[in-house]
Amino acid sequence: MAANTHKSDIEHWSRELRLGITYKEEYGDSKSWATYKEYYRGNFPSYNSTTNGILPLNVTFSNASMLVPNVYFRNPYVNITPRWKLSKNRQVMDIHAKVVEATDNWLLGEMGVKEAMKTGVLDCYFTNRAIWKIGYDSEFGFNPEDEVEGGVTESGRDKKGNLIEYNINIKPGMPWVIRVDPQDIILPFGVRSLDEAPWIAHRVIRPLRDVKNDPKYENVSEISGSHTPLLSKDPRADFYKKMSKHVDWVEIIEIRDRRKRQVFAMIVDGDKYIREPVDDVLQVEGIPYVDMTFNEDTDYYWGPSDCKIIEPQQLEINEARTQAMLHRRVALLKFLVEKNGMTPTEVDKMLSENVGPVAFTEGKPKDIVMSMQPHIPPDLIQWTEQIRADVREQIGFSRQDAGELPPGRRTAYEVGKAEKGKQLRIDVRRDAAGSALNKIVRKFNQIIFSRWDSERVVQVVGYDGAKYWVKFKNSDIVGEYNSRVDVESMTPSSKEGKKQEILQVIGVLGKNPRANIDYLMKILIREYDWMDAMAILPEAPEMKQGAMGFQQFQGTQQKMLNEPGYHQARVSNTQKNMGRV
Repeated sequence: MAANTHKSDIEHWSRELRLGITYKEEYGDSKSWATYKEYYRGNFPSYNSTTNGILPLNVTFSNASMLVPNVYFRNPYVNITPRWKLSKNRQVMDIHAKVVEATDNWLLGEMGVKEAMKTGVLDCYFTNRAIWKIGYDSEFGFNPEDEVEGGVTESGRDKKGNLIEYNINIKPGMPWVIRVDPQDIILPFGVRSLDEAPWIAHRVIRPLRDVKNDPKYENVSEISGSHTPLLSKDPRADFYKKMSKHVDWVEIIEIRDRRKRQVFAMIVDGDKYIREPVDDVLQVEGIPYVDMTFNEDTDYYWGPSDCKIIEPQQLEINEARTQAMLHRRVALLKFLVEKNGMTPTEVDKMLSENVGPVAFTEGKPKDIVMSMQPHIPPDLIQWTEQIRADVREQIGFSRQDAGELPPGRRTAYEVGKAEKGKQLRIDVRRDAAGSALNKIVRKFNQIIFSRWDSERVVQVVGYDGAKYWVKFKNSDIVGEYNSRVDVESMTPSSKEGKKQEILQVIGVLGKNPRANIDYLMKILIREYDWMDAMAILPEAPEMKQGAMGFQQFQGTQQKMLNEPGYHQARVSNTQKNMGRV
Protein backbone atom coordinates (compact mmCIF):
# COMPACT_ATOMS: atom_id res chain seq x y z
CA MET A 1 0.00 0.00 0.00
CA ALA A 2 1.39 3.38 -1.02
CA ALA A 3 2.57 5.77 1.70
CA ASN A 4 0.25 8.57 0.52
CA THR A 5 -2.70 6.16 0.79
CA HIS A 6 -1.53 5.33 4.31
CA LYS A 7 -1.51 9.00 5.23
CA SER A 8 -4.94 9.66 3.72
CA ASP A 9 -6.48 6.70 5.56
CA ILE A 10 -4.86 7.64 8.86
CA GLU A 11 -6.13 11.23 8.55
CA HIS A 12 -9.63 9.87 7.92
CA TRP A 13 -9.50 7.56 10.92
CA SER A 14 -7.99 10.28 13.13
CA ARG A 15 -11.03 12.48 12.41
CA GLU A 16 -13.37 9.58 13.16
CA LEU A 17 -11.57 8.85 16.43
CA ARG A 18 -11.77 12.44 17.62
CA LEU A 19 -15.50 12.50 16.81
CA GLY A 20 -15.90 9.29 18.80
CA ILE A 21 -14.12 10.85 21.78
CA THR A 22 -16.38 13.91 21.55
CA TYR A 23 -19.41 11.60 21.52
CA LYS A 24 -18.20 9.97 24.73
CA GLU A 25 -17.47 13.29 26.41
CA GLU A 26 -20.73 15.02 25.52
CA TYR A 27 -23.18 12.16 25.97
CA GLY A 28 -21.32 9.84 28.32
CA ASP A 29 -19.90 12.47 30.69
CA SER A 30 -16.52 10.76 30.33
CA LYS A 31 -14.68 13.82 31.64
CA SER A 32 -16.24 13.12 35.05
CA TRP A 33 -15.28 9.43 35.24
CA ALA A 34 -11.94 10.25 36.84
CA THR A 35 -13.76 12.37 39.44
CA TYR A 36 -16.05 9.48 40.35
CA LYS A 37 -13.03 7.24 40.81
CA GLU A 38 -11.49 9.86 43.10
CA TYR A 39 -14.67 9.83 45.18
CA TYR A 40 -14.34 6.04 45.41
CA ARG A 41 -10.76 6.48 46.61
CA GLY A 42 -11.91 8.97 49.25
CA ASN A 43 -10.50 12.06 47.54
CA PHE A 44 -13.09 14.84 47.74
CA PRO A 45 -12.87 18.58 47.05
CA SER A 46 -12.49 20.77 50.17
CA TYR A 47 -15.72 21.98 51.76
CA ASN A 48 -14.64 25.66 51.79
CA SER A 49 -11.59 27.80 52.48
CA THR A 50 -12.42 28.35 56.16
CA THR A 51 -12.17 24.68 57.17
CA ASN A 52 -9.20 22.40 57.58
CA GLY A 53 -10.94 19.72 55.56
CA ILE A 54 -14.19 17.81 55.32
CA LEU A 55 -15.76 14.86 57.08
CA PRO A 56 -17.15 12.75 54.21
CA LEU A 57 -19.44 9.78 54.30
CA ASN A 58 -18.23 7.88 51.25
CA VAL A 59 -21.46 6.48 49.82
CA THR A 60 -19.71 6.12 46.44
CA PHE A 61 -17.39 3.53 47.96
CA SER A 62 -19.98 1.83 50.19
CA ASN A 63 -22.42 1.34 47.31
CA ALA A 64 -19.66 -0.09 45.12
CA SER A 65 -18.72 -2.52 47.90
CA MET A 66 -22.36 -3.69 48.03
CA LEU A 67 -22.91 -3.74 44.26
CA VAL A 68 -19.88 -5.72 43.09
CA PRO A 69 -20.37 -8.88 45.22
CA ASN A 70 -24.07 -8.92 44.31
CA VAL A 71 -23.42 -8.82 40.57
CA TYR A 72 -20.12 -10.45 39.59
CA PHE A 73 -19.63 -14.24 39.52
CA ARG A 74 -17.52 -15.50 42.39
CA ASN A 75 -17.47 -19.01 40.95
CA PRO A 76 -18.57 -18.71 37.31
CA TYR A 77 -19.99 -21.90 35.82
CA VAL A 78 -21.84 -22.32 32.53
CA ASN A 79 -24.14 -25.10 31.46
CA ILE A 80 -23.89 -26.07 27.79
CA THR A 81 -26.69 -27.69 25.79
CA PRO A 82 -26.94 -28.27 22.03
CA ARG A 83 -29.41 -26.33 19.93
CA TRP A 84 -31.84 -29.10 19.05
CA LYS A 85 -33.24 -27.48 15.91
CA LEU A 86 -29.74 -27.40 14.46
CA SER A 87 -28.78 -30.89 15.64
CA LYS A 88 -29.18 -34.01 13.51
CA ASN A 89 -28.49 -36.43 16.35
CA ARG A 90 -29.68 -35.25 19.76
CA GLN A 91 -27.97 -38.05 21.67
CA VAL A 92 -24.59 -37.46 20.03
CA MET A 93 -24.81 -33.69 20.48
CA ASP A 94 -25.61 -34.16 24.17
CA ILE A 95 -22.32 -36.01 24.54
CA HIS A 96 -20.50 -33.32 22.57
CA ALA A 97 -22.03 -30.69 24.85
CA LYS A 98 -20.52 -32.47 27.86
CA VAL A 99 -17.03 -32.00 26.41
CA VAL A 100 -17.71 -28.39 25.46
CA GLU A 101 -19.08 -27.63 28.94
CA ALA A 102 -16.04 -29.14 30.64
CA THR A 103 -13.73 -27.21 28.30
CA ASP A 104 -15.55 -23.92 28.82
CA ASN A 105 -15.55 -24.13 32.60
CA TRP A 106 -11.87 -25.04 32.64
CA LEU A 107 -11.14 -22.06 30.39
CA LEU A 108 -13.13 -19.67 32.61
CA GLY A 109 -10.70 -20.37 35.42
CA GLU A 110 -7.63 -20.54 33.21
CA MET A 111 -8.35 -17.15 31.61
CA GLY A 112 -9.11 -15.32 34.87
CA VAL A 113 -12.66 -14.46 33.80
CA LYS A 114 -13.79 -14.05 37.41
CA GLU A 115 -11.37 -11.17 38.00
CA ALA A 116 -12.17 -9.61 34.62
CA MET A 117 -15.91 -9.71 35.39
CA LYS A 118 -15.38 -8.21 38.84
CA THR A 119 -13.40 -5.24 37.51
CA GLY A 120 -15.92 -4.84 34.70
CA VAL A 121 -18.77 -4.47 37.19
CA LEU A 122 -16.83 -1.67 38.89
CA ASP A 123 -16.25 -0.04 35.48
CA CYS A 124 -19.98 -0.17 34.86
CA TYR A 125 -20.63 1.53 38.19
CA PHE A 126 -18.30 4.43 37.27
CA THR A 127 -19.01 4.75 33.53
CA ASN A 128 -22.22 2.77 32.86
CA ARG A 129 -20.26 0.49 30.55
CA ALA A 130 -18.26 -2.65 31.17
CA ILE A 131 -16.31 -3.87 28.15
CA TRP A 132 -14.43 -7.13 27.68
CA LYS A 133 -12.21 -8.10 24.77
CA ILE A 134 -11.92 -11.67 23.50
CA GLY A 135 -8.78 -12.72 21.69
CA TYR A 136 -6.49 -15.59 20.87
CA ASP A 137 -2.82 -16.36 21.46
CA SER A 138 -1.40 -12.81 21.38
CA GLU A 139 -2.67 -9.75 23.25
CA PHE A 140 -1.60 -7.20 20.65
CA GLY A 141 -2.48 -8.93 17.42
CA PHE A 142 -2.90 -12.59 16.46
CA ASN A 143 -1.99 -13.33 12.86
CA PRO A 144 -2.51 -16.88 11.53
CA GLU A 145 0.47 -16.37 9.23
CA ASP A 146 2.72 -16.28 12.32
CA GLU A 147 1.64 -19.74 13.54
CA VAL A 148 4.46 -22.16 14.18
CA GLU A 149 2.32 -25.20 15.08
CA GLY A 150 -0.98 -26.09 16.70
CA GLY A 151 -2.45 -22.59 16.57
CA VAL A 152 0.51 -21.19 18.55
CA THR A 153 2.61 -18.17 17.63
CA GLU A 154 5.71 -16.66 19.18
CA SER A 155 4.56 -13.05 18.76
CA GLY A 156 4.54 -12.48 22.51
CA ARG A 157 8.36 -12.35 22.41
CA ASP A 158 10.88 -10.25 20.56
CA LYS A 159 13.50 -11.64 18.18
CA LYS A 160 15.86 -12.34 21.10
CA GLY A 161 13.20 -14.38 22.93
CA ASN A 162 12.44 -11.74 25.58
CA LEU A 163 8.85 -11.24 26.70
CA ILE A 164 7.07 -8.17 25.33
CA GLU A 165 3.56 -9.24 26.45
CA TYR A 166 3.16 -9.71 30.18
CA ASN A 167 -0.45 -10.68 30.99
CA ILE A 168 -0.25 -14.17 32.54
CA ASN A 169 -3.87 -14.89 31.56
CA ILE A 170 -2.95 -14.66 27.87
CA LYS A 171 -1.18 -17.83 26.73
CA PRO A 172 0.05 -19.02 23.33
CA GLY A 173 -2.54 -21.09 21.48
CA MET A 174 -5.29 -20.20 23.96
CA PRO A 175 -8.33 -17.94 23.82
CA TRP A 176 -8.34 -15.09 26.33
CA VAL A 177 -10.69 -12.52 27.88
CA ILE A 178 -9.53 -9.21 29.34
CA ARG A 179 -11.35 -6.25 30.80
CA VAL A 180 -10.89 -3.06 28.78
CA ASP A 181 -11.14 0.38 30.38
CA PRO A 182 -14.13 2.15 28.73
CA GLN A 183 -11.89 5.23 28.56
CA ASP A 184 -9.81 3.31 25.98
CA ILE A 185 -12.74 2.31 23.75
CA ILE A 186 -13.85 4.60 20.93
CA LEU A 187 -17.03 4.04 18.92
CA PRO A 188 -18.50 5.98 15.99
CA PHE A 189 -20.36 9.15 16.89
CA GLY A 190 -24.05 8.39 17.38
CA VAL A 191 -23.89 4.59 17.52
CA ARG A 192 -26.32 3.20 20.12
CA SER A 193 -25.15 -0.36 20.69
CA LEU A 194 -22.03 -2.45 20.21
CA ASP A 195 -23.94 -4.85 17.97
CA GLU A 196 -24.61 -2.16 15.37
CA ALA A 197 -21.20 -0.48 15.44
CA PRO A 198 -19.50 -0.49 11.99
CA TRP A 199 -16.10 -0.26 13.70
CA ILE A 200 -14.52 -0.18 17.13
CA ALA A 201 -11.19 1.29 18.22
CA HIS A 202 -9.14 0.17 21.19
CA ARG A 203 -6.43 2.49 22.49
CA VAL A 204 -3.44 0.62 23.87
CA ILE A 205 -0.60 2.39 25.68
CA ARG A 206 2.64 0.39 25.56
CA PRO A 207 6.28 1.12 26.44
CA LEU A 208 8.16 2.45 23.42
CA ARG A 209 10.90 -0.17 23.80
CA ASP A 210 8.34 -3.01 23.53
CA VAL A 211 6.70 -1.45 20.48
CA LYS A 212 10.02 -1.16 18.67
CA ASN A 213 10.94 -4.76 19.55
CA ASP A 214 7.53 -6.23 18.65
CA PRO A 215 7.82 -8.18 15.35
CA LYS A 216 4.11 -7.57 14.69
CA TYR A 217 4.76 -3.85 14.07
CA GLU A 218 6.46 -2.00 11.25
CA ASN A 219 7.25 1.66 10.57
CA VAL A 220 8.06 2.27 14.25
CA SER A 221 11.81 2.79 14.10
CA GLU A 222 11.55 6.58 13.88
CA ILE A 223 9.20 7.02 16.83
CA SER A 224 10.92 8.72 19.75
CA GLY A 225 9.84 10.04 23.13
CA SER A 226 6.40 9.65 24.62
CA HIS A 227 3.86 9.59 21.82
CA THR A 228 0.33 9.99 23.24
CA PRO A 229 -1.65 12.59 21.21
CA LEU A 230 -5.19 11.39 22.06
CA LEU A 231 -4.28 10.92 25.70
CA SER A 232 -3.89 14.70 26.09
CA LYS A 233 -7.68 14.96 26.55
CA ASP A 234 -7.81 11.97 28.88
CA PRO A 235 -8.10 12.48 32.68
CA ARG A 236 -5.14 10.13 33.06
CA ALA A 237 -2.85 12.43 31.05
CA ASP A 238 -1.12 13.79 34.16
CA PHE A 239 -0.44 10.28 35.40
CA TYR A 240 1.25 9.28 32.15
CA LYS A 241 3.24 12.53 32.10
CA LYS A 242 4.72 11.52 35.44
CA MET A 243 5.29 7.99 34.15
CA SER A 244 7.03 9.41 31.09
CA LYS A 245 9.84 10.65 33.30
CA HIS A 246 10.86 7.02 33.66
CA VAL A 247 9.44 5.23 30.58
CA ASP A 248 8.56 6.46 27.08
CA TRP A 249 5.06 5.47 25.99
CA VAL A 250 3.34 4.96 22.66
CA GLU A 251 -0.40 5.29 22.11
CA ILE A 252 -1.47 2.65 19.60
CA ILE A 253 -4.96 2.58 18.11
CA GLU A 254 -6.20 -0.87 17.06
CA ILE A 255 -9.24 -0.63 14.79
CA ARG A 256 -11.54 -3.46 13.78
CA ASP A 257 -13.51 -2.52 10.70
CA ARG A 258 -16.65 -4.63 10.33
CA ARG A 259 -17.45 -3.28 6.86
CA LYS A 260 -14.23 -4.78 5.43
CA ARG A 261 -13.77 -7.42 8.17
CA GLN A 262 -10.27 -6.12 8.75
CA VAL A 263 -8.05 -5.27 11.70
CA PHE A 264 -5.13 -2.83 11.66
CA ALA A 265 -3.10 -0.62 13.99
CA MET A 266 -1.99 2.98 13.64
CA ILE A 267 -0.61 6.01 15.45
CA VAL A 268 -2.89 9.03 15.21
CA ASP A 269 -0.41 11.59 13.93
CA GLY A 270 1.66 9.13 11.91
CA ASP A 271 1.67 8.75 8.15
CA LYS A 272 1.91 4.95 7.92
CA TYR A 273 0.15 1.99 9.45
CA ILE A 274 2.19 0.12 12.04
CA ARG A 275 0.12 -2.98 11.22
CA GLU A 276 -1.29 -3.23 7.72
CA PRO A 277 -5.02 -4.03 7.34
CA VAL A 278 -5.48 -7.81 7.29
CA ASP A 279 -8.44 -10.16 7.42
CA ASP A 280 -9.74 -10.27 11.00
CA VAL A 281 -10.12 -13.96 11.86
CA LEU A 282 -11.55 -13.05 15.30
CA GLN A 283 -14.62 -11.36 13.82
CA VAL A 284 -16.93 -14.32 14.31
CA GLU A 285 -20.53 -13.27 14.90
CA GLY A 286 -19.42 -9.65 15.07
CA ILE A 287 -16.48 -7.92 16.68
CA PRO A 288 -14.60 -9.75 19.49
CA TYR A 289 -15.92 -7.47 22.25
CA VAL A 290 -18.73 -7.89 24.78
CA ASP A 291 -20.24 -5.08 26.82
CA MET A 292 -22.69 -4.54 29.67
CA THR A 293 -24.69 -1.58 30.94
CA PHE A 294 -26.70 -0.99 34.12
CA ASN A 295 -28.69 2.08 33.03
CA GLU A 296 -29.65 1.75 29.40
CA ASP A 297 -30.09 4.94 27.42
CA THR A 298 -32.52 4.59 24.54
CA ASP A 299 -30.73 7.25 22.47
CA TYR A 300 -27.00 7.00 23.19
CA TYR A 301 -24.40 4.31 23.81
CA TRP A 302 -22.81 6.20 26.69
CA GLY A 303 -25.60 6.58 29.28
CA PRO A 304 -25.63 7.92 32.86
CA SER A 305 -23.66 5.90 35.39
CA ASP A 306 -24.71 5.16 38.96
CA CYS A 307 -21.98 7.50 40.16
CA LYS A 308 -23.36 10.36 38.08
CA ILE A 309 -26.83 9.75 39.49
CA ILE A 310 -25.74 9.76 43.13
CA GLU A 311 -23.07 12.49 42.84
CA PRO A 312 -25.39 15.29 44.12
CA GLN A 313 -26.23 13.19 47.19
CA GLN A 314 -22.53 12.39 47.75
CA LEU A 315 -21.60 16.08 47.78
CA GLU A 316 -24.61 17.06 49.90
CA ILE A 317 -23.96 14.37 52.48
CA ASN A 318 -20.32 15.50 52.71
CA GLU A 319 -21.49 19.05 53.36
CA ALA A 320 -24.00 17.96 56.00
CA ARG A 321 -21.43 15.82 57.77
CA THR A 322 -18.88 18.62 57.67
CA GLN A 323 -21.37 21.08 59.12
CA ALA A 324 -22.16 18.62 61.90
CA MET A 325 -18.41 18.28 62.56
CA LEU A 326 -18.05 22.06 62.83
CA HIS A 327 -21.07 22.27 65.16
CA ARG A 328 -19.51 19.58 67.34
CA ARG A 329 -16.32 21.60 67.62
CA VAL A 330 -18.30 24.68 68.62
CA ALA A 331 -20.36 22.60 71.05
CA LEU A 332 -17.38 21.68 73.24
CA LEU A 333 -17.83 22.75 76.85
CA LYS A 334 -16.72 26.37 77.41
CA PHE A 335 -16.74 28.81 80.37
CA LEU A 336 -17.45 32.51 80.58
CA VAL A 337 -15.58 34.06 83.53
CA GLU A 338 -16.08 37.59 84.90
CA LYS A 339 -12.94 39.61 84.30
CA ASN A 340 -10.85 39.72 87.49
CA GLY A 341 -13.41 37.41 89.11
CA MET A 342 -10.85 34.58 89.25
CA THR A 343 -7.10 34.54 89.21
CA PRO A 344 -5.33 32.42 86.62
CA THR A 345 -4.25 30.06 89.38
CA GLU A 346 -7.87 29.46 90.43
CA VAL A 347 -8.89 28.93 86.77
CA ASP A 348 -6.20 26.27 86.44
CA LYS A 349 -7.61 24.53 89.53
CA MET A 350 -11.10 24.49 87.98
CA LEU A 351 -9.84 22.97 84.70
CA SER A 352 -7.45 20.47 86.28
CA GLU A 353 -8.01 16.71 86.17
CA ASN A 354 -7.63 16.41 89.96
CA VAL A 355 -10.65 15.21 91.88
CA GLY A 356 -12.30 17.81 94.16
CA PRO A 357 -10.18 20.93 93.60
CA VAL A 358 -11.27 24.11 95.39
CA ALA A 359 -11.25 27.34 93.37
CA PHE A 360 -11.85 30.77 94.96
CA THR A 361 -13.72 33.59 93.24
CA GLU A 362 -13.89 37.34 93.91
CA GLY A 363 -17.65 37.36 94.51
CA LYS A 364 -20.54 34.91 94.15
CA PRO A 365 -19.63 31.99 91.87
CA LYS A 366 -22.92 32.17 89.96
CA ASP A 367 -22.09 35.75 89.02
CA ILE A 368 -18.49 34.92 88.10
CA VAL A 369 -18.62 31.66 86.06
CA MET A 370 -21.10 30.46 83.46
CA SER A 371 -20.74 27.31 81.35
CA MET A 372 -21.70 27.11 77.69
CA GLN A 373 -22.35 23.86 75.81
CA PRO A 374 -24.28 24.32 72.56
CA HIS A 375 -25.78 21.21 70.93
CA ILE A 376 -25.47 19.69 67.45
CA PRO A 377 -28.71 20.39 65.51
CA PRO A 378 -30.49 17.02 65.23
CA ASP A 379 -31.79 18.01 61.79
CA LEU A 380 -28.27 17.59 60.41
CA ILE A 381 -28.18 13.96 61.52
CA GLN A 382 -31.68 13.28 60.20
CA TRP A 383 -30.82 14.99 56.91
CA THR A 384 -27.76 12.76 56.52
CA GLU A 385 -29.88 9.64 57.03
CA GLN A 386 -32.43 10.89 54.50
CA ILE A 387 -29.73 11.39 51.89
CA ARG A 388 -28.38 7.89 52.53
CA ALA A 389 -31.89 6.53 52.04
CA ASP A 390 -32.16 8.45 48.75
CA VAL A 391 -28.91 6.92 47.54
CA ARG A 392 -30.02 3.39 48.45
CA GLU A 393 -33.32 3.93 46.67
CA GLN A 394 -31.61 5.05 43.48
CA ILE A 395 -29.15 2.15 43.43
CA GLY A 396 -31.66 -0.42 44.65
CA PHE A 397 -30.24 -1.47 48.02
CA SER A 398 -31.64 -1.55 51.54
CA ARG A 399 -30.20 -0.94 55.00
CA GLN A 400 -29.82 -4.71 55.43
CA ASP A 401 -27.48 -4.85 52.41
CA ALA A 402 -25.17 -2.47 54.24
CA GLY A 403 -25.18 -4.74 57.29
CA GLU A 404 -27.65 -2.57 59.25
CA LEU A 405 -30.89 -3.63 60.87
CA PRO A 406 -33.96 -1.53 60.01
CA PRO A 407 -35.26 0.70 62.83
CA GLY A 408 -38.17 -0.59 64.88
CA ARG A 409 -39.57 -4.10 64.97
CA ARG A 410 -40.13 -5.91 61.67
CA THR A 411 -41.85 -9.21 60.98
CA ALA A 412 -40.22 -11.90 58.88
CA TYR A 413 -42.89 -11.24 56.24
CA GLU A 414 -42.03 -7.53 56.05
CA VAL A 415 -38.31 -8.21 55.81
CA GLY A 416 -38.92 -10.88 53.16
CA LYS A 417 -41.10 -8.57 51.10
CA ALA A 418 -38.48 -5.83 51.19
CA GLU A 419 -35.82 -8.36 50.18
CA LYS A 420 -37.92 -9.45 47.18
CA GLY A 421 -38.28 -5.84 46.09
CA LYS A 422 -34.53 -5.37 46.25
CA GLN A 423 -33.91 -8.63 44.39
CA LEU A 424 -36.13 -7.53 41.50
CA ARG A 425 -33.90 -4.50 40.95
CA ILE A 426 -30.56 -6.19 41.53
CA ASP A 427 -31.63 -9.16 39.38
CA VAL A 428 -31.74 -6.87 36.35
CA ARG A 429 -28.06 -6.08 36.87
CA ARG A 430 -27.21 -9.66 37.66
CA ASP A 431 -28.99 -10.78 34.52
CA ALA A 432 -26.95 -8.26 32.51
CA ALA A 433 -23.75 -9.80 33.90
CA GLY A 434 -25.03 -13.30 33.11
CA SER A 435 -25.92 -12.29 29.56
CA ALA A 436 -22.45 -10.78 29.09
CA LEU A 437 -20.78 -13.97 30.33
CA ASN A 438 -22.91 -16.06 27.97
CA LYS A 439 -21.79 -13.88 25.05
CA ILE A 440 -18.17 -14.18 26.13
CA VAL A 441 -18.44 -17.98 26.23
CA ARG A 442 -20.14 -18.10 22.85
CA LYS A 443 -17.46 -15.93 21.24
CA PHE A 444 -14.46 -17.82 22.60
CA ASN A 445 -16.17 -21.10 21.67
CA GLN A 446 -16.28 -19.94 18.06
CA ILE A 447 -12.56 -19.21 18.33
CA ILE A 448 -11.63 -22.67 19.63
CA PHE A 449 -13.93 -24.32 17.06
CA SER A 450 -11.94 -22.61 14.31
CA ARG A 451 -8.39 -22.57 15.80
CA TRP A 452 -7.96 -25.73 17.93
CA ASP A 453 -7.04 -28.19 15.19
CA SER A 454 -4.49 -29.95 17.39
CA GLU A 455 -5.42 -32.48 20.06
CA ARG A 456 -6.44 -31.26 23.54
CA VAL A 457 -7.34 -33.10 26.75
CA VAL A 458 -10.12 -32.20 29.19
CA GLN A 459 -11.72 -33.85 32.22
CA VAL A 460 -15.41 -34.72 31.70
CA VAL A 461 -18.03 -36.24 34.01
CA GLY A 462 -19.86 -39.09 32.29
CA TYR A 463 -23.41 -40.31 32.68
CA ASP A 464 -22.21 -42.76 35.31
CA GLY A 465 -20.91 -39.93 37.54
CA ALA A 466 -17.27 -40.91 36.95
CA LYS A 467 -14.44 -38.70 35.62
CA TYR A 468 -13.00 -39.25 32.16
CA TRP A 469 -9.92 -37.69 30.56
CA VAL A 470 -10.94 -37.13 26.95
CA LYS A 471 -8.76 -36.22 23.97
CA PHE A 472 -10.48 -34.13 21.29
CA LYS A 473 -9.97 -31.74 18.38
CA ASN A 474 -12.11 -28.84 17.25
CA SER A 475 -13.65 -31.02 14.51
CA ASP A 476 -15.00 -33.35 17.24
CA ILE A 477 -17.00 -30.68 19.07
CA VAL A 478 -17.81 -27.97 16.53
CA GLY A 479 -21.51 -27.11 16.57
CA GLU A 480 -24.15 -24.71 17.79
CA TYR A 481 -24.71 -24.68 21.55
CA ASN A 482 -26.68 -22.74 24.13
CA SER A 483 -24.85 -21.53 27.23
CA ARG A 484 -26.58 -20.61 30.46
CA VAL A 485 -25.17 -19.08 33.62
CA ASP A 486 -26.88 -19.82 36.92
CA VAL A 487 -27.43 -16.18 37.88
CA GLU A 488 -29.46 -16.98 41.00
CA SER A 489 -26.63 -18.94 42.59
CA MET A 490 -24.72 -15.74 43.28
CA THR A 491 -26.46 -14.51 46.41
CA PRO A 492 -26.17 -16.21 49.82
CA SER A 493 -29.93 -16.38 50.33
CA SER A 494 -30.65 -17.95 46.94
CA LYS A 495 -27.71 -20.35 47.33
CA GLU A 496 -29.18 -21.65 50.57
CA GLY A 497 -32.58 -22.03 48.93
CA LYS A 498 -31.06 -23.90 46.00
CA LYS A 499 -29.24 -26.30 48.32
CA GLN A 500 -32.52 -27.16 50.01
CA GLU A 501 -34.26 -27.68 46.66
CA ILE A 502 -31.50 -30.04 45.45
CA LEU A 503 -31.67 -32.03 48.69
CA GLN A 504 -35.44 -32.36 48.29
CA VAL A 505 -35.08 -33.60 44.71
CA ILE A 506 -32.40 -36.10 45.78
CA GLY A 507 -34.75 -37.33 48.52
CA VAL A 508 -37.58 -37.88 46.03
CA LEU A 509 -35.52 -39.43 43.21
CA GLY A 510 -33.27 -41.46 45.49
CA LYS A 511 -35.85 -44.26 45.48
CA ASN A 512 -35.72 -44.51 41.69
CA PRO A 513 -32.87 -46.89 40.72
CA ARG A 514 -32.65 -45.38 37.22
CA ALA A 515 -32.20 -41.80 38.43
CA ASN A 516 -28.72 -40.33 38.00
CA ILE A 517 -28.32 -39.07 41.57
CA ASP A 518 -24.62 -38.41 41.04
CA TYR A 519 -25.47 -35.58 38.67
CA LEU A 520 -27.52 -33.92 41.40
CA MET A 521 -24.77 -34.58 43.91
CA LYS A 522 -22.32 -32.80 41.65
CA ILE A 523 -24.60 -29.75 41.43
CA LEU A 524 -25.05 -29.75 45.19
CA ILE A 525 -21.31 -29.95 45.84
CA ARG A 526 -20.75 -27.04 43.46
CA GLU A 527 -22.92 -24.85 45.70
CA TYR A 528 -20.17 -25.06 48.33
CA ASP A 529 -17.48 -22.73 46.98
CA TRP A 530 -14.74 -24.26 49.11
CA MET A 531 -15.31 -27.77 47.75
CA ASP A 532 -13.95 -29.23 44.49
CA ALA A 533 -16.62 -31.49 43.04
CA MET A 534 -14.21 -33.08 40.58
CA ALA A 535 -11.89 -34.11 43.40
CA ILE A 536 -14.70 -36.09 45.04
CA LEU A 537 -15.90 -38.04 42.00
CA PRO A 538 -13.94 -41.24 41.16
CA GLU A 539 -12.16 -41.79 37.85
CA ALA A 540 -13.63 -44.15 35.28
CA PRO A 541 -11.95 -47.59 35.08
CA GLU A 542 -10.72 -46.85 31.56
CA MET A 543 -8.47 -44.09 32.93
CA LYS A 544 -5.96 -46.72 34.07
CA GLN A 545 -4.83 -46.81 30.43
CA GLY A 546 -4.64 -43.01 30.20
CA ALA A 547 -6.81 -40.46 28.44
CA MET A 548 -9.28 -41.93 25.95
CA GLY A 549 -10.00 -40.74 22.43
CA PHE A 550 -13.12 -38.75 21.68
CA GLN A 551 -14.75 -41.53 19.66
CA GLN A 552 -14.18 -44.07 22.44
CA PHE A 553 -15.70 -41.67 25.00
CA GLN A 554 -18.67 -41.04 22.76
CA GLY A 555 -19.22 -44.77 22.24
CA THR A 556 -19.05 -45.49 25.99
CA GLN A 557 -21.57 -42.77 26.79
CA GLN A 558 -23.95 -43.82 24.00
CA LYS A 559 -23.90 -47.39 25.25
CA MET A 560 -24.92 -46.18 28.71
CA LEU A 561 -27.79 -44.19 27.20
CA ASN A 562 -29.02 -47.09 25.05
CA GLU A 563 -28.49 -49.99 27.48
CA PRO A 564 -30.07 -49.35 30.93
CA GLY A 565 -28.44 -52.45 32.41
CA TYR A 566 -24.97 -51.36 31.36
CA HIS A 567 -25.64 -47.85 32.67
CA GLN A 568 -26.82 -49.14 36.04
CA ALA A 569 -23.77 -51.38 36.36
CA ARG A 570 -21.49 -48.41 35.68
CA VAL A 571 -23.37 -46.27 38.23
CA SER A 572 -23.10 -49.03 40.84
CA ASN A 573 -19.37 -49.31 40.19
CA THR A 574 -19.00 -45.53 40.63
CA GLN A 575 -20.96 -45.64 43.89
CA LYS A 576 -18.75 -48.48 45.10
CA ASN A 577 -15.61 -46.48 44.35
CA MET A 578 -17.08 -43.54 46.27
CA GLY A 579 -17.73 -45.80 49.27
CA ARG A 580 -21.51 -45.43 49.05
CA VAL A 581 -22.20 -49.18 48.93
